[in-house]
Amino acid sequence: MLQGLAHTICVYAKKASGGGGDNTPNAVNWPNTSVTFTKSQYQYFYQAQQISGISTSITLQIELSDVTFVELYYKVQSTSTVPALTSPPLSNSYLNILHNGTITISNNEYLVFVPIRSAAGTPTTTVTVKNTSDSNATLDTFTATTRT
Repeated sequence: MLQGLAHTICVYAKKASGGGGDNTPNAVNWPNTSVTFTKSQYQYFYQAQQISGISTSITLQIELSDVTFVELYYKVQSTSTVPALTSPPLSNSYLNILHNGTITISNNEYLVFVPIRSAAGTPTTTVTVKNTSDSNATLDTFTATTRT
């Protein structure tokens, strides 16, 4: 009986220590973000948030309240540094993300969002960032605007 109990304890200990790790990050809060036209040039408002407190990579799903919104761009990077307000996302290796698109990110990386100006699609959307690695828990919700 004791051997069976010891085996059971070892199995549970291995499951507890060898599982997928902590996939619930610390709280994040992306401010509302936009692109505006000021003094004959566009100004891009880049918003960076650090994903921390996880011990394994996680997958985030990006939901847009209006699926015709096509102007949201993102970048995963190791620092919080963002381009100058007048520097367009496309010239800085940012990638477009559409409704229900996913992003994989690791501990202490930064996720930066920025919309670009476009005449197509809807000018404003609510962006919801969900952690699909943690039962689709909502990490944050913010507004992205491409025309003001």
